[in-house]
This record gives sequence, structure tokens and C-alpha cells, in this order.
Amino acid sequence: MGESGNDNLQFTMLKPNLYFSILLSVLLTSQLVKAVENDAKKKPDEVTLKDLQEISDKNDGEAFVFYIENDARTIGGPGSDQAYSNGFKFSYIYAKDRIPKWAEAPVKKVNVLEKKVENSTVNFGVSLGQQIYTPNNISTQQFLKNDRPYAAWLFLGAMISLKEEKNAHVFELNVGTVGPAALGKEVQNNVHELIDIGKAKGWDNGLKNEVTLQLFYQKRTKLYNLKNLDVVPFYGGGVGNVFVGGHAGCLFRFGINLPADFGPTRPSGSDGDSFVSPGDGPQKKNLSYYVFASGRGNGTARNIFLDGNTFQASHRVKKYPLTFETDFGAGIQYDPYSLVWRFVTKSPEFEERSRFNSFASINFVYQL
Repeated sequence: MGESGNDNLQFTMLKPNLYFSILLSVLLTSQLVKAVENDAKKKPDEVTLKDLQEISDKNDGEAFVFYIENDARTIGGPGSDQAYSNGFKFSYIYAKDRIPKWAEAPVKKVNVLEKKVENSTVNFGVSLGQQIYTPNNISTQQFLKNDRPYAAWLFLGAMISLKEEKNAHVFELNVGTVGPAALGKEVQNNVHELIDIGKAKGWDNGLKNEVTLQLFYQKRTKLYNLKNLDVVPFYGGGVGNVFVGGHAGCLFRFGINLPADFGPTRPSGSDGDSFVSPGDGPQKKNLSYYVFASGRGNGTARNIFLDGNTFQASHRVKKYPLTFETDFGAGIQYDPYSLVWRFVTKSPEFEERSRFNSFASINFVYQL
């Protein structure tokens, strides 16, 4: 059987897995919506640690968030289809100061967190996301020793955002998998077939299946908050079998009618920047628009997408422990909608292929 016949057979075999993943995502989303609806029907004292009758709008801050990162030119990327190839994340953010039933017990058990909740504006959230990483040459089946391994990460997340006047904190816990079970091969190759470009042929050389548990944290501070200018330094990090490390940086934003938040975010997850903040909810139909730029330094002790599997042998490369990145972009907000585009450039991440990589991202928020 020729290469064309093999590709057709492979695609036929992949379709059930793709359909299953789509069905699984739909089922998870439907269950999430049911859980949200059930929580909404609860009495206030059953789902919150605060007196919700003091809140004028019970849906204030509630939002749906969709986020995509890609190196394709269609969203403003460089069109390289290498390194960090694609990422997406769907999130639901609960209304501010409403603690869902599933989060009450963990909050009460962590005394420091409970005190923060009582003295901050709080948003909880849940999410479903995937990230895909590939080497430079995706057209060969050969093992590429001097390039990064094929890898994908599929995860479910739970987030809590704590906002004060000048500071904001976010904690996010992700549970998922890397390896074939993360469906990176199926997603990438079926999308490539849909848009009529070559398939990635080296996925058999990728990371092996591994269950992941990952915790991320970030703090942002409004250092300067003028009418048309924000300066927001930030720091954070992550601990888990996906990523161990930290980062620090600063964001500058200039525009008209700046949103009442802590700046545009990039919740890609693998470097500890999972910050999600929908703001204070739609109050009036003001048009906001702005441009921004930021820089950050990263310190990495472990990165599963470069270091390989944690508990079994797999392909790995020699990572750089210190890296930096820059980004710039623009945003527009007209309540209840918000759209942000950015272009990210990362310094070389590993020795075998010491080159800069870039990608673009789009973040869409709809506040209920």
C-alpha cells in the first residue's frame, strides 16, 4: 500500500478517536453547565461564605472565556508550525463573591485562603484546555534527536482569583494527561487535513502517557493606575510534574477608558501565567481600546515538554534554565464583550536548537 493509502487508513483510524474526544468535550461542557445551573438554584447561604444580599448584581463578573494560541498566519502568527504549535482553553468564570459548592470545603480547610476570600473580591472558574508542541520538521517519521519531542497536554482546571484594590492573586489547579491520550496527534493532523496542509508524521516519537497534576500561582500589582496608563508588575510560578519554575515581569498598557482589571492576560499555563480576570462585570456601554507591551524572565527547573516523561524514559533535550520573552498587542472592550490580540516572542528554550520562537494569541471574553 502506497503512502497515500497509508495516510487514508491512518485518517480513517483517527476519526473515531477525534469524534470521541469531541463527544467527551461536549459531555464535559454539558455537565459543567448543569453544575452551574444547579449551583445557581441553591440558596445563597449554601454556596457562599459571604452575604450575597449585599451584592447588587448576582451575575456580576460571570463570564465565558475562549483563548487560542497558534503560530499560524491566520491569527497573526509567523506561520512556522514548530515549537509551541497550538493551544486553546475554554473557561467559565463564576460571578464574583459566589463560591461554588465544590470549592467550599477546600477554601475552609486552608485558613490563609479563607481569610483572603473574606477580604477580597473573588471569582472561581473551571476550564478545559490543550497544548501541542512539535519539532521543526514535522514531515518525517524519523526520530529527531536534536529537536524537541512531540508532546500534547490535555487538562481540566479549577481556578480562584482574589482581587483587592491594588493587588490580584490567582491560583489554578490542573489535572490532565500528556502523551497519546492528550489527543495532540489527532487534533493536529485532522486540522491540517481540513486546511489542506501536510500532516505531522513523527508523533510516534513523542512523550508517553502520563497523568499530570499541576498548580500555578500569579500575583499582579497596579503600580501606576492613571486615566490612560497602567503599569502592572507581576510574578508567579508553578509546581507539578508538568512544570516547576517561576517568572517575573512587567506590563505597560496605554489607551482610552482602560478596563477596571489588572491588564490583558495569557493563560497558556505551562509557564505559570494562567491569570484569568473578567473584570467587574458590565456596568455601562463604554468603549475601551488600548495597546500594551510586556517583558518577563523565566526560571525553569523542570519542563516536561523539554525534559521528557517524569517516571519513564522518553525523548528529551537540554533546556536552558533561564529564558525571557516579550509580547505586544491590542485590546478592545465594549461590555459585555472583550477581545485581545497579542504577539509573543520567546528566547531559545534548549541547546540543540537555539533559536527564537514566536506565536500569536486571541482571547475572547463574554460577560453574562
